[in-house]
Amino acid sequence: MSESLIIGYGVAFDDAGRVLLLRRRSDQVLWPGQWWLPGDITPLSEEPDDTVPRIFQHLLRQRVRAGYAHTVYGDEPSSGRHTVHNAYVVRVEETLDGAPDDESNPFDAMEWWHVPSAVAELPEQQAELLATVIDRLESGWTFEDDTDLDDLFGRAEIEDPNSQNETPAPSPLRLTPRVEALVRLALSAALDTGAALERDLQAARDQGWSPTELERTVELGQQASAGRPPA
Repeated sequence: MSESLIIGYGVAFDDAGRVLLLRRRSDQVLWPGQWWLPGDITPLSEEPDDTVPRIFQHLLRQRVRAGYAHTVYGDEPSSGRHTVHNAYVVRVEETLDGAPDDESNPFDAMEWWHVPSAVAELPEQQAELLATVIDRLESGWTFEDDTDLDDLFGRAEIEDPNSQNETPAPSPLRLTPRVEALVRLALSAALDTGAALERDLQAARDQGWSPTELERTVELGQQASAGRPPA
């Protein structure tokens, strides 16, 4: 069975609201010559949340905070391998001295793009990520670097009738409990979280997912962390 790829992208804006894109070198095995959000494949030795800070420090000599924004799935065009695409909104904290190592840089150009042009130019999954980030920013989302799964999935609080809060805080993302259970299971399988995987497996069973659906979800999650191809 072919290996899957986990890829992290940083979404960075300038003061004019343009988004930063990098062009992949024509000699790259994956997506040659295409414009990308700044990003890289997550190796087995790295946590997904660390990929975007690493790539910004290495390529742009910037230390950033990266707030998780959205995930989409797809296939890598040259091989059809399953891909997991994670977007993070970045905030620059410090500009570092020195220059990146050009020999290991998979990109050969950097430009600021107006968002509609960027969405039209980017590969399908990245375009969807960027469009989702824009929609959420326009709706008032703030992307913090310490966002956790409960924040992302908008787990509802039980309303206290004695509470003085007249209007509860809106959930950032509304998923039905049944769908949320399956998403959490896939993430646990991808991260190989042991006891959490068993807990999320049982939660998905309780929501009515069939054994075949559960088996496939765990398989996809495990494929997502199976490895990284040669550059």
